[in-house]
Amino acid sequence: MQGQTYLGLKTGRAKKAALRLNDLKFSLDDDNEPRRLLAELPIQNFNEKEQLRLHSTDQFPKWLFYLRHGFSLLLYGFGSKRQLLHAFAMTTLSDAGVLAVTGTFASLSAKQIIIKAASMLQRSSPTELKGCSAEVVLQRIAKAQGHLYIILHNIEGSALRSSEAQGLLAELSSMPNISLIASMDHINTPLLWDKQVAARFNWLYFDVTSYAPYALETASVPSLLVGRREESSMQGAAIVLHTLVPNARRIFSIIADQQMQEPEQGMGFQRLFKICREQFLVSSEMTLRSHLTEFKDHQLVQMRRGGDGTDLLFIPFPSDTLQHILADMEDVE
Repeated sequence: MQGQTYLGLKTGRAKKAALRLNDLKFSLDDDNEPRRLLAELPIQNFNEKEQLRLHSTDQFPKWLFYLRHGFSLLLYGFGSKRQLLHAFAMTTLSDAGVLAVTGTFASLSAKQIIIKAASMLQRSSPTELKGCSAEVVLQRIAKAQGHLYIILHNIEGSALRSSEAQGLLAELSSMPNISLIASMDHINTPLLWDKQVAARFNWLYFDVTSYAPYALETASVPSLLVGRREESSMQGAAIVLHTLVPNARRIFSIIADQQMQEPEQGMGFQRLFKICREQFLVSSEMTLRSHLTEFKDHQLVQMRRGGDGTDLLFIPFPSDTLQHILADMEDVE
C-alpha cells in the first residue's frame, strides 16, 4: 500500500453523483424559490463584514467634502453597495435633493435620468420634458436653481453602456449644480470612457468591499437555473417583427401600447379594428384578422376570455420586455 502512487490509488471507476438537478425539492420553473432558499442561508463572518461597513461609513464626511469641491465618486469592490449608498444619502446628503437610480433596469435610458433630474430641480412633471432633446434638458438643468445629488447604482448597466449614454451622463455630472455618486461591479467598467469622458466625470475611486449579497441587483435578472427564456423570446419577437410589413408592426404597437397602459386588460377585436381603420392601417376586418393570425402563429399575440365573455387580445411579454421590443421597432421605422 505504501508503494502505490497517488495516481495508482485513484485508478478505478469514478462514482457518479447520486443526486441530479431534477432531484431538488423545488420547481426549476419558479425563479423565486431558489432566491428564497439562498436568502435563508446563515450569515457568515458577520464581525468582519461589520468592520468593513464601519470603515466605509467613516468616510462619509470625506465623500461629502469631495462632492462639494466638484468631484464625482465611483465606488467599487466586491459586494452590494446599495445599502451603503442609501445610508450615505440618509445621513449625509441632507442639504439638497437626492435622485437614486438603478442602472441595472433594462428599460432605463440616460435621457430618462436627465429628464428626472431636470424635473426635480424645476419641480415640474417629467412628462413636460419628454418631447425635448437631451441638449434642451441639459440647458434647463444648467439654468435651474438649487443642487441635486444623483446616486447611480451600477453605472455600467446594460442599458447605459453605449458611448452616447455615458457621454450624456458625463455631461450631466460636470454641471455645477449636480453631484454624482455611482457604483460599479464590472471590472472593465472604466473601459467605457475615453480621456474626454473620464475628465468630465472627474472621478475619485473608493474601494468599499462589503461582501454583501447582490440580492436587489439580481432581482430582475433571470436565474441560471431557470434559463434565459425571456431574453430569447424577446430576441425572437424582434426578428419576426423586422420581417413584417410596416402596417403590421404598427398594429402590434397599438396592442402593445394599450397593454402598457392597462396591463391587466386585454384589447377587443372591434376596438382594435376601429383604431386601425382610423389610422388607415386596414380597410376591412379580413385584413386585420390576417395580421392577427400571423401574430398568433409566431406567438406574438394570444387570446383570453374577458369577464363579459368576449375574446381579448394580449401580448405574452412583461412590460419591460415590451418596452424593449417597441424601442427596437422605432429604430426600424
